[in-house]
Amino acid sequence: MDENTVIILAVAGLMLLHLAIGVPLFVVLGLGSMAMILGCDVYSISVFGEVPFSAIDSWALLAMPLFILAGEIISRGRTANDLASLGEAIAGLGMATIFGCFFFAGTSGSSSADTITIGRIMIPAMKERGYQASYAASLAASGGILGVIVPPSLIFIIYGIATSTSIGDLFIGGILPGLLFALAMCVANYFVCAYTSWGAPEQQGFSLRKVGSALWRAKFGLGAPGIILGGIYSGVFTPTEAAAVAVAYMMLIEMVINRSFGFKELIPAFGRAAIMTGILGPIIAFSVLLGETLAILRVPSDIVTFFLSLPVGQIGSIALIILVLLMIGCILEPIAAILVVMPILLPIGLELGFDQVHFGVFVVCTLSVGFITPPVGINLFAASAISDEPFLRIAVKAFPSFLALILAIVVVAAFPQLVLWFR
Repeated sequence: MDENTVIILAVAGLMLLHLAIGVPLFVVLGLGSMAMILGCDVYSISVFGEVPFSAIDSWALLAMPLFILAGEIISRGRTANDLASLGEAIAGLGMATIFGCFFFAGTSGSSSADTITIGRIMIPAMKERGYQASYAASLAASGGILGVIVPPSLIFIIYGIATSTSIGDLFIGGILPGLLFALAMCVANYFVCAYTSWGAPEQQGFSLRKVGSALWRAKFGLGAPGIILGGIYSGVFTPTEAAAVAVAYMMLIEMVINRSFGFKELIPAFGRAAIMTGILGPIIAFSVLLGETLAILRVPSDIVTFFLSLPVGQIGSIALIILVLLMIGCILEPIAAILVVMPILLPIGLELGFDQVHFGVFVVCTLSVGFITPPVGINLFAASAISDEPFLRIAVKAFPSFLALILAIVVVAAFPQLVLWFR
């Protein structure tokens, strides 16, 4: 074992230790990068300022704060209620929570926004219908996962920038997997309601009239993803310009047409979007520096060589990737996980025969399960905050959705055309 390998392993161990004791991720990434640069003598220390600045000096990255702002606007207006009502008209109340998250995901791009916005509407209604409060909260947390799979997705934007993959292709590729995830969770909810005391049987019948009425009320919310994706693929605007169009569109809908949102509400919406962008920006900047440092030290290529030497075959290798991503998702927020591990995992995926877009959607789908797995489980914390139910109790009740999502991930990995259908 050479000196550089010892330094890399020591720095990696210290980075994990600092994460475990709660040091902010951007600090861990920055200090880890600096330690490797100085210890292994691979760069001039001047790159510590140059590379992070270049990483965030990106036109494509400007889409991130704009989509965050669009999600903040819609979560404060009437459109979210209209989308939740549409889900309730199409399916039962439990399934409506999942489909409400599916429809809302088409404008928010954020899992926690999905969970909080739809959960505030649907959890009280489910409790009145006879659902256990913790299970109702778990449905909101699980459905919120769709916020990062159904386009527009903040994680797809980050993945596209980190791996030089078409963000538009990732958006389109996430549509059918998002629908598959929603259907899988609905099936799980059906069995829970039928065979346990967690849920309650749905008593209302399907009414085409109610669906039509709800569809008409939700028309503006459903129009947002159509405008975004249609504009990107028709060449009218880029993904970044699409994000600006989404903000303008949602402001027009909520402030002029619905009149549920005034200039007073813009201040907290802009403030929240600015805070989230300020949190993500340094993480992106220093993760790019760490990725470049690892690449110079040939860490990703060495790991790929080791990984491919394991006698497990292609199916076994994909199963190992799923297992690794699930474990990483338990301890890292998906955006951070993508920025940290993709320099290593992407070459492995390409060697296994994945298309770059297919692999990106597969990775995001797998990491998204981390939103409902302890100890991080951001959606579990969000659902706990709005339902006053204990975090661990919600996590236990999310287990049926967890199993359904694992099966859906296997389907996404096995059938590339589910992602690449548009080619």
